[in-house]
Amino acid sequence: MFVQNLNSKQQSVLLFLAKEVASADGSLDELQFGMIDILKAQSNSDVNELTVSLDELSSLFTTEREKCSLLLELIGVAHANAEYHSNEKSLIAKYAKALSLSNEKLANLEKWVEKQFALSKEVENLLG
Repeated sequence: MFVQNLNSKQQSVLLFLAKEVASADGSLDELQFGMIDILKAQSNSDVNELTVSLDELSSLFTTEREKCSLLLELIGVAHANAEYHSNEKSLIAKYAKALSLSNEKLANLEKWVEKQFALSKEVENLLG
């Protein structure tokens, strides 16, 4: 949903970080990896996973829009299996800190993603 706010290099980093988040809880959940496949499909055609260190994040994601877009996608991957594991949450918090985003901003992003997943469940129930 927010992949289009990122350039190709940032999208490549997103794919790497999304895999890190998906495996942070020690399991390889197919729903989370399905979300990563969707991210890849939504990315530019020249995008391939790019490994980066925590220290590199702030120089790659410089605007508030880029930082928040990255975190929203990562939080979405973490929630894909309906379990926001403490290891996933901790890893995403490290990314937010490396990007100089406040705990309050991160909490607001997490709440927004949780609302979106709740709305998706609600509409599925309405559809029958």
